[in-house]
Parts: sequence; structure tokens; C-alpha cells
Amino acid sequence: MLESKWGLRFVALVLALLMFLSVNNVFGSLFSENALKSSDHTIEDVPVDTLYDTKELYLSGAPKTVDVKVSGPQSTILQAEKLLNFKVELDLKNKSVGQYKEEFKIKGLSDELKATVIPKSANVSLQDKVSKKYPIEAEINQNRIASGYELVGETVNPSQVTITGGQEELNKISYVKATLDENKQLTDDTTEKAGISVLDSNLNKLDVQIRPDTVNVNIKVARSSKTVSLNPITKGTSSKGVSIDGINLDKSEVKIYGSRNVLDGIESIDVPVDVSNVDRNTTKKVDLNLPDGVDDAEYKDVEAKITTSKN
Repeated sequence: MLESKWGLRFVALVLALLMFLSVNNVFGSLFSENALKSSDHTIEDVPVDTLYDTKELYLSGAPKTVDVKVSGPQSTILQAEKLLNFKVELDLKNKSVGQYKEEFKIKGLSDELKATVIPKSANVSLQDKVSKKYPIEAEINQNRIASGYELVGETVNPSQVTITGGQEELNKISYVKATLDENKQLTDDTTEKAGISVLDSNLNKLDVQIRPDTVNVNIKVARSSKTVSLNPITKGTSSKGVSIDGINLDKSEVKIYGSRNVLDGIESIDVPVDVSNVDRNTTKKVDLNLPDGVDDAEYKDVEAKITTSKN
């Protein structure tokens, strides 16, 4: 056979095939001891298919995923985990309104594998489906407002969401909140996307559908400020034979900026006016001395008009 041209071609083909299989470790994969060895493994977070009348009924209490404990050839287990070529069902197709304890069923799993769903069953409730619109309240953590600033207001767009669930669940609704995920401190107006949380009176999340499930929250912040009065007081001693009859400031109040707890403790600011050596009516510029904790003021100085008379 080797003497013929076709015989040589056949041998070359066989040798090439053997080299290919050897390089790619096909024989090792097919016949490796590990691949054929029986083992146990838990496949986590397998999605659950729920089967029920979705048009008329609302299902609550069913988990979105379960774990599946499988045993059998290791290669088959790895294939099932990688391809997820099976599914877990919770079959409630013939059920009406009521409470049920239903076992999960596995469909499509290789006959080489034995499997157990963890948990084996679920306590679920089927109720008549109800939809209703609810206003949204934005929830903004005060720690996000930078020092020296405060929340002026917020608006939510859209201002309402449609919540769908069983009547029993909807009766428990106490709060519908737009919860912000960002954590950067705010010093300017901003708009952020927020998820929606539906809670009962004990702040437990309720098993309902929300549409839309995200909204935009417009946040307005401003520097913390307060307008306080200015109180002129004399400093020093006037010239001999001259009396200080009065001091009038060109501004009677000033807006100051700082943290709210500091501002709340300030009602007025003293403005010391130095009358040393003043011997006639005089106008002078006086710098404002801001109290500790005050970051800024709308102006830094005032004019003081000093009126005098001779003794």
C-alpha cells in the first residue's frame, strides 16, 4: 500500500490527524480520569422560571434564583454549569388566588446527573393583579450636602410611578422613595438617576413591580446664609473737649455664610469704630470682623459716620 500514491496519502492523513489530536489533548480530555470521576457540586444562582397567569394574577414570595446541588461525572457537571443547559421551574399554571407551598422542578438536566434544588420549595402567594399610581419622595442623605451648604429643594421626574402587585401588598405601602446611589458631596445644583424603593411602615421592601423603576432627581443646594444686624460700638477715646454723639453705619445688616449650626447662634455682629483722636464729624471705613465659624460675608467693610459736639 505504501508503494502506491494513494496509500502514502492515506498514511500521511492518519499521521496528521493523530498529531492534531495529540497537540489539542483530545484524548486526554475524553479519557482523563478527572473527567469521568463522579463528584458533587452546587451550581449557584440558577434563574427560576415561574409559570402562572401573568395577566390576571400577581405572584409574590417566589425567589428569582436558587442553588442546584448536582452529583455525577465531573465533566458533565462542568458542562451544565458553563452552558446552563437546564432550567428550574415553579409551576403554578393551574393555580388561582391563594397561598401555596410549591416544589421546584428541574427540566433539561442530563440523565447522568442527580440534582436537588436548594431550597426544595417556596411559599408563595397568588393575588388578583392591581396597578396604581403613587407619588415619589426623594431621599437625599444630609451627609452628602457639603459643609457650608444646605438643601434648598428637590424635584423628581417623573413625579409618579405605577406600582403593580397584589392588593394585599399595595395596602402595605407607606413609602415610595427615590434612593440616590451617588455619594459625592454636593456644592452645586445637579441631576442624578435614582432607583425606586417601595416600603411598608417598618421600612421593609415590598414584593411589587415598579414602572418606571428609575427616575431623575433634580437637587438644588445653596450656601448656608443668614442676614444679621450690624451693631456699631465705640473703640478708643475721642479728643479732649469732644463728645461722640453717635455712630451711624451706611449698612444696618449683612448676609453671612457658614455652617447652619454656627449661623443659628449669631443674631448680630458688633462693629468696633475707633474714635481715637476724633475732633470733628468724621466718616471712616471700618473692616468687619467676622465671628469664628463664619466663612464669608456679602461685603467686607462698611462706612461709619461719626457725629461729634464740643464740650
